[in-house]
Amino acid sequence: MKAATDRLDIRLPPDEKRLLARAARLQGVKVSQFVLEPALERARKVIAEAEQLAVTSKAHRDVLDALANPPQPTAALILAMRGYEAVGIQWR
Repeated sequence: MKAATDRLDIRLPPDEKRLLARAARLQGVKVSQFVLEPALERARKVIAEAEQLAVTSKAHRDVLDALANPPQPTAALILAMRGYEAVGIQWR
């Protein structure tokens, strides 16, 4: 277990503080633990959802197929690649 050295202060109405304190007592834990555990769980869930990308099986296959069998470059892409080469950017 990591040493708790940082603090997080929140302001709330007295009746909400009493509600949290009562629930924590019923669970046999400190208010900070009662509040922190679900907050950390929610934070992890929010971050995981934001960092994951869900795709269908068809989209997954399409991406793999495009990587394995790339299409021929279009005229616009060839022009862009020449523009990069003109300024010294290697794309190959």
